[in-house]
Amino acid sequence: MSMQAGLPPVLWRAARMLHSAYPGGIPETAYVAVLVLLYEYFSDRNLTELMAAVTGKDAAQILNDIYACAGSKPEPSAIDAARQRLERYGLQAVCAEDA
Repeated sequence: MSMQAGLPPVLWRAARMLHSAYPGGIPETAYVAVLVLLYEYFSDRNLTELMAAVTGKDAAQILNDIYACAGSKPEPSAIDAARQRLERYGLQAVCAEDA
């Protein structure tokens, strides 16, 4: 993957997981749920870097989105849907790593 060159090795597996789970890109309808779900496993900096590499969005905007998510979470059903999808592509293994 070409994006690996710009990511620390600890984030490679997470990036592959997200690309596998959302091969056409993370849809806006799932974006916030994915942020909320991954927030408990990654530092703000690593989550920002990961999501910038995967989505192509500006890192500053992603960091603002992360902070906004901390105050207002999406519906539990949206988070559950993202969790189920990502679990099929290795969420547990990715989250077991020190990120």
